[in-house]
Amino acid sequence: MRASAIPLLIAASLTATPLMAEETSLALELNAVAEQDSGCRITFVATNRLSADLSALVVEAVIFTPDGLVDRLALLDFQTLPQTRPRVRQFDLPGLACVRIGQVLINAVGTCTGEGVQPESCAAAIAVSSRIDTIQISG
Repeated sequence: MRASAIPLLIAASLTATPLMAEETSLALELNAVAEQDSGCRITFVATNRLSADLSALVVEAVIFTPDGLVDRLALLDFQTLPQTRPRVRQFDLPGLACVRIGQVLINAVGTCTGEGVQPESCAAAIAVSSRIDTIQISG
């Protein structure tokens, strides 16, 4: 291999790293919130970029107030998530107005199953984002 090709290979491997990380992520995007008679409905768009379909995904979320106080822990059941096909999932938070949500923390993965999928690989692959300006999300 010529010495002049080495910098090109290094540059190619560095630029490939973010793409690989994105390809192996489990993206959870907080997409919308809506007031309901009983409380707040939060909507997520979930995209499974793991190497297999997920037959079940349940995460533990901590809901914080805008003041940073824990309001509640909730189990969010994302159900089945096929590879690379986005799925929309909605969750109702009874007795909680949407304006009382300041942050959602994905605290843990309770269930993550699929052929050849290890639960710890799901937790490591979670990538969170929020389209709601007033609500932060972290994982």
